[in-house]
Amino acid sequence: MRTGLTIIGAACALALVGCGGSTSGTADDSAADQGSGSDLSVPLPEGWKQISGESDFSTIEAKPKLPVKVEDGTGTDVEVKDIDQIIVAGDGVASTLGALGLADKIAAAPEDAVSPEAKNAPEHFEFGKSTGVEGLLAMDGTLFIGDNTKRHGDVAGQFRDAGTDAVVMDDQQSQGDKLKAVAEYVGAKDAGEELAKIVDDQLADAAKTAKESDTTDLSIIEVTASGAGGQNAVAGTGTPGNEMIETLGYTSVGAESKLRGYSREFSNEGIVASAPDVVVMAESDYEKWGGEDGLWKAFPTLDQTPAGQNSAIFVMPDAQLKYSSPEIGVGAQALAEAVAQLS
Repeated sequence: MRTGLTIIGAACALALVGCGGSTSGTADDSAADQGSGSDLSVPLPEGWKQISGESDFSTIEAKPKLPVKVEDGTGTDVEVKDIDQIIVAGDGVASTLGALGLADKIAAAPEDAVSPEAKNAPEHFEFGKSTGVEGLLAMDGTLFIGDNTKRHGDVAGQFRDAGTDAVVMDDQQSQGDKLKAVAEYVGAKDAGEELAKIVDDQLADAAKTAKESDTTDLSIIEVTASGAGGQNAVAGTGTPGNEMIETLGYTSVGAESKLRGYSREFSNEGIVASAPDVVVMAESDYEKWGGEDGLWKAFPTLDQTPAGQNSAIFVMPDAQLKYSSPEIGVGAQALAEAVAQLS
């Protein structure tokens, strides 16, 4: 039986502060490559693969009906009256609005955002460790949508106290439910259900591929360079990548180790003991580490695991792994096909 990661510390919560503006990209010739992917500034080592899928949400047409009364992930009843100036707390919310055809409603997004919808927002703000929300309130948004109940619950409360509608998505619910929640918050429930069905069908197809390839006995670890506080972390429950891994029938090292979110609660010894067969990471993480040497520096024992020894390492678009994007479905299909080739 595999041993989980050793817990060594507590993750650090972040608040928000208003600020200025910002902006980020050869696919391997593997048959697992379903889409064009994006160009990496740092070449991949031999054996590593960049994989991606292609998505199309052109059939989705949201027609928001406002005002709408909703209960958000914190259990708070909110009446949303105006979505013309939405302040989004993360890429998942931004990309979901984009798939719904509502990207033009995004007024502000995090400065370190990687999704096209968030990067193209008129204004940007940073994540801070011990800061308030005065800058965000000054942006004159009409709706704030948070994506983490622990991190954004108090922030949303301050927005509502200031007279601005605010909701927070439950980060521990399924990816399909996250998509539906965002759609419901903007009065587009029907479009959200249609979007979630497309993604759920893609996840089911990917799970079928994994089962038929007889690879579901493998374990996968997702690592990131941007956990709490912008630190190296392992993905645990509540993260899109973790749900993808478990939906496909693989063992998620993060979930098995009882980690929540992108957690720094791991040890080098624990990573060796968990013995992952596959490593996955987002393109932005690979770029931030500066390639292979940076990854081994961030996780010194990862190269001693079966995944490291066999170069079973996949780099994926952020939207298809790292945040609650509608592209998670095609990402799952790409991952299942790539892992199938390892058998």
